[in-house]
Amino acid sequence: MGATLFFAACTPDNPQLAPLLPKSALQFSVTPLASNPNMIVLKSKTPNVTPYWVTPLGTSTKVVDTIDIPFPGTDTIMYNVMGPGGMTTAEPTVLKITTLDPAAVSDTIWTDLTGGLNHSKTWVLDLDANGVSKFFAGPLYFGGTGWEWDPAWKDIPWAGIKAADYGTMTFDLKGNANFQSDNKMLPVGSAKGTFMVYPKTMTLQTTGAQVIHDPSEGASVQNWYGKMVIESISANTLQLQCVTGSGAWNIYNYISLDYYNSH
Repeated sequence: MGATLFFAACTPDNPQLAPLLPKSALQFSVTPLASNPNMIVLKSKTPNVTPYWVTPLGTSTKVVDTIDIPFPGTDTIMYNVMGPGGMTTAEPTVLKITTLDPAAVSDTIWTDLTGGLNHSKTWVLDLDANGVSKFFAGPLYFGGTGWEWDPAWKDIPWAGIKAADYGTMTFDLKGNANFQSDNKMLPVGSAKGTFMVYPKTMTLQTTGAQVIHDPSEGASVQNWYGKMVIESISANTLQLQCVTGSGAWNIYNYISLDYYNSH
């Protein structure tokens, strides 16, 4: 009897793992709304599983969800389910968005930056070839814990900001969020790309082209293609906070080309 108990105690459990749900069993739909093709309805139709959606806007575990992809482009939706045997992933759903959603660009920050839907606005650094700043005290303010100040241009020759034509940059909402810059003081010169504004965090990000800046102080900035804090913005003025390698930051001051031409 003791031997029987010994062998019984030493016999390992051998639970049977549930098999993975096959891809062929996955049922779901990804459908643009007829009234607004930028609004995409996600529906999980596979019974007894938890969906896990991966979209350009993040993830979701809702059985039915609606996301807004605001700009034209090719985007991918991934549908995954967690069943008794683990995670199963369907083939990706590729969406080709051809429209811009007006509701996504209705915030005042979009209008100030671009002039509004189907418009464009051109900006210049607030310093010209004659050394004149027309709105701010200078083209560049400096910041860092305990030593922030707003110097006039003539007081910061050591920063390497010289009187010059730094070029222009244009933001528009003509079919997409388009961005173009002509960095006349940089080797990169003219470039085109796109941009994105995040009103909740007051940040701006460009892709494919950099906002206009100088080659000296600008060389130490780490986030020309990262998110830049919008320190302030109005119909005619724009201040961008750019983080330097030292952990401090510079604020670049811009004015609209219309303001420059009229003052």
